[in-house]
Amino acid sequence: MSSRIPKQNKGSSRPPRSKMSVLTIAFAIAMAFFLVIGAVAVGITEFVGGNNQQVAQDDPFEQQMEQQGEDEEQELRDRIEEDPDDYAAHSQLAVLLGNTGRVDEAIQHYERALQGDPDDMAMRMSFARALEQQGYDLDAEIQLERVLEEDEENAEAMFLLAEIKMRSQPPEQEEAEQLYERVIEVDPDSFHAEMAQERLADPEEAQPDEDAEPELDDDPDQD
Repeated sequence: MSSRIPKQNKGSSRPPRSKMSVLTIAFAIAMAFFLVIGAVAVGITEFVGGNNQQVAQDDPFEQQMEQQGEDEEQELRDRIEEDPDDYAAHSQLAVLLGNTGRVDEAIQHYERALQGDPDDMAMRMSFARALEQQGYDLDAEIQLERVLEEDEENAEAMFLLAEIKMRSQPPEQEEAEQLYERVIEVDPDSFHAEMAQERLADPEEAQPDEDAEPELDDDPDQD
């Protein structure tokens, strides 16, 4: 007796299991999308969290350095209050304030320090540098010229003076170029000589932006 394959009921016929419905495929794609988004979000969270943790670890050191700076500043102020003619304290406080961007406040202490020692060219150079960085070009020029009176081969003083002359309105280009050339001559291997060569190759680099704010007109008393 031969075996027979049972007949399927036409009303209960189903599609082959290997074929997925459109709805199932869409659901699978959506799940994959959310899994990828979730993984990216976790990665970003771990990255940001790691950076925050690093910053948090650095905070105590930064706070310590900031506190030391504040303590040093207060100590210098106390010395000056006790003795207004403590020129060394004025000198140290001027440099500290200048290095932290408080040039306007530092000016009076630079001036007092130079009253105590007008021949301190290092202090004058520091004063000129702070003034030039802050945009007090005319005042910086006075200090730089005093430095060059004592030290004709001070490459930094010549370079900063050239920068100021190039920025002046109208630019004193000929004088500036002579100063750049002099910098290269007296200190050819220095950073300032390298910058001077770049300025001579492209003078417009040292000229002011036309949209920049005008030079500050404050004119502190100079020695």
